[in-house]
Amino acid sequence: MKILIVEDEQEIAQLIEQTLVREGFSCHISHDGLTALTVFKQQQPDLVILDLMLPRLDGLEVCTRI
Repeated sequence: MKILIVEDEQEIAQLIEQTLVREGFSCHISHDGLTALTVFKQQQPDLVILDLMLPRLDGLEVCTRI
């Protein structure tokens, strides 16, 4: 299962990623909303963990566009 983590705080994103990878998931991290949309289109993840307050494009707009 592929998971896209969208979190602008790098330490939090890495903690989430480490936990999920340890459980056998494949993860990609995006640190802003616009990059998240690009990664979503390219990777087509099964799940998105999405922060609401993001630079460049907020989480609600990312969710709407997905």
